Amino acid sequence: MASNQEIRTILARHGNLARTLDRLSDDDCLFDNGLDSFGAVQVMMDLEEHFGLEFPEHLLSREIFSTVGNIRSFVSGQVLRKAA
Repeated sequence: MASNQEIRTILARHGNLARTLDRLSDDDCLFDNGLDSFGAVQVMMDLEEHFGLEFPEHLLSREIFSTVGNIRSFVSGQVLRKAA
């Protein structure tokens, strides 16, 4: 399972989020607070490496990377699917 803290640590390494991440709730839109498309790709690659996953391209969308909560839910689902 992925924790909010793990997701936040990864997010802080990318884009302009490091300045504002500690003030955002798990439901605040990351794209409204500094995450851009390039940063989202970097986050995805970092998540894949950290959790030993490969995200299926057909499942990737802006919605998945829009909040900490959405990212955590998606990654947790992928971790469970991999373990099964």
